[in-house]
Amino acid sequence: MWAPYRAGAAFLAHVAGGGSPRAVWTALPGLAPPAPEAVPEVVPEGRRGGGRSRKEPDALPVTHWAAAVAEAVLAARSGGRGALVVVPDARDVDQVCAALAAAGLPAWDAATGGEVVRLTADEGPAPRYRAFLAVLHGDARVVVGTRAAAFAPVVDLGLVVCWNDGEDTLAEPRAPYPHAREVLALRSDQQGAAFLLGSHGRTVAAHALVVRGWAHELAAPRDVVRARAPRVRALTSVELAAEGPGAAARIPTAAWRTARAALEQGPVLVQVPRSGYVPVVACARCRTPARCTVCHGPLALSGPQATPQCAWCGALAGGWSCAECHWTGLRSVRVGSQRTAEELGRAFAGVPVQVSGAAAAGGVLGAVSARPALVVATPGAEPVAAGGYAAALLLDAAVSTAHVGLDVAQDALARWLAAAALVRPATEGGQVLLVGDAAPAPTNALVRWDPALLADRELDERVELSLPPAVRVAAVTGDRPAVAAVLGRVALAGPETVLGPVEVAASPRGRGADGADGAAPGLVDAPPVRAVVRVPVRDGRRLARELGASVAVRSARREPGSVRVELDPKEIL
Repeated sequence: MWAPYRAGAAFLAHVAGGGSPRAVWTALPGLAPPAPEAVPEVVPEGRRGGGRSRKEPDALPVTHWAAAVAEAVLAARSGGRGALVVVPDARDVDQVCAALAAAGLPAWDAATGGEVVRLTADEGPAPRYRAFLAVLHGDARVVVGTRAAAFAPVVDLGLVVCWNDGEDTLAEPRAPYPHAREVLALRSDQQGAAFLLGSHGRTVAAHALVVRGWAHELAAPRDVVRARAPRVRALTSVELAAEGPGAAARIPTAAWRTARAALEQGPVLVQVPRSGYVPVVACARCRTPARCTVCHGPLALSGPQATPQCAWCGALAGGWSCAECHWTGLRSVRVGSQRTAEELGRAFAGVPVQVSGAAAAGGVLGAVSARPALVVATPGAEPVAAGGYAAALLLDAAVSTAHVGLDVAQDALARWLAAAALVRPATEGGQVLLVGDAAPAPTNALVRWDPALLADRELDERVELSLPPAVRVAAVTGDRPAVAAVLGRVALAGPETVLGPVEVAASPRGRGADGADGAAPGLVDAPPVRAVVRVPVRDGRRLARELGASVAVRSARREPGSVRVELDPKEIL
């Protein structure tokens, strides 16, 4: 698995020899080659277009990245050391465990022993605690889990792996808000373990580690990337200018043709950025967004005959009328995965349509067979297809880059690359169509399959604007007097380093970061404020100590109000 990467073999040799190399890894797309005895039998079934279908896979198809992680873990175990792998969700845990089993590292069992334990919330309290004790006592030396597994007490830790660090699930939402990437980086430095940070894309934070020289880059040469990646086309309005009226459709004519041709070769993946049926509606006459009359939240439709319902408070809006023109008709503004599956089912009669997502009837699918089918999935819920998808349609690309935030471009590219990585290579006819006028920078990076290019550009802009990760940032949010009191005891919080405070949207009443309940008397109706402290990277540790001391003084004095202190937040805009 590591032969195509520059210095990939050297990295494994260093890990096996007891070293502690640090690398940021850009994984190649595709699936791992199946074992000879696991190749599914090809059975002609006389399906439409003369296509052939395969039997259902007996085991979960293993992706290339999971097989490469298994080889790295195997290298650490060959040197007598343990390994820790942290991934965003349970589906990725299944991928890594399947790859480790194929590599000869069996799952741990209290009766028979083994090497690998899972640490996820889905396991339940009792199995999770048994796995924790097995790791603590050294009975199991390999841990694969989600965010909380970053703290697993692996005996003689030799390798830590973090996969897809841009996912929100790897950031702890509770104080002190640690990110799995930062926890594993600290552990690798303190315990002398190798560090591997991998993804199909590349976050700006990961690229900053390479630029600073803390980690080295592991990437394949461009000719290898071109040979492994599918063909990618961006169907923007300029690209479709010659298509006529069909170019204005949500799924243009070119996308229909590609999907129809690809269905003769295998399954087709359709990625939709929103779940549900019609999550956003507006007035059919004046296009004013439809709002709830109770809480002013957005209205949505859960089905073709459903009554409009508020997405915030759940109130029904059966007698809704537009506040601007008093019209009672509604039109869709955003289309969800269920409505997309319904439209595709009518357009491709006789072709099975499967929906994968947290809100779907069947939940998130782990894998699908190689039979021709349309698979509609939300980002992060794309199942693995046996043999790879014949094509992928990435719909509503403009929606993915229409938000305001620092990480919008990198997050959109990561979602697109994750889906495109499941498609067959271009040499086998694999195609990926990005539909919509998305931002130019992530669109170009996807077409070129060059996530490092986008990360490098984003990092240069943040250095120029003094934004993280070029600087260390602390966000202090809460009641205005409480925020002022906390910052008043921080020496680094001077006029040249503090932005704000400014008013922010109110959050549900609850505990602050320091554990104080509720708001101060007389400030119940006052909106919360947020101040941002920016310091050079070299002063990051000092800023953390001073903020911690200030919050400790606040707690000891029982100062009123609530305050939330967060270092290096994902979004500061």
